[in-house]
Amino acid sequence: MKNSAAFPPKPDFSITILSQTQLLKMVVELTRHIATLSQFPLQEAQKISLAIDEAVTNVIKHSYRNEADREIRIEFFLAPAGLRIRIFYRGLAPDISGEEVNIGRMIKKKRKGGLGVKLMKTIMDSVVYTSVDGENCCEMIKWRTAK
Repeated sequence: MKNSAAFPPKPDFSITILSQTQLLKMVVELTRHIATLSQFPLQEAQKISLAIDEAVTNVIKHSYRNEADREIRIEFFLAPAGLRIRIFYRGLAPDISGEEVNIGRMIKKKRKGGLGVKLMKTIMDSVVYTSVDGENCCEMIKWRTAK
């Protein structure tokens, strides 16, 4: 079974941004570019960038409650087996206890949102949230071949 030991101990690339939604496009494009450089097909690279878009949006909107001056650090780990992305932030820890989403009910109630983590888990092979000493981490892994 594949695990995060397949990746280098230090990130190949790291970026720190402020929690501003206007920076999302840059993060999405950067992620797509890194995934493409990591030999993922363009369509797969676009899906990976969608997952990071959802993750960073969740941090800005839910953990930081749209405070524009908070930091988000994103680390990219490249390996022959795949790509690992870690997003570090301080703020409210995510509540993913209600992961199961009833899409039919959401459509009937015309409710938007609430699909971010579910979408991320559909796209990526692994999505794990951890919190240590007030710092939260969302780690996402996409293997080059299916899990």
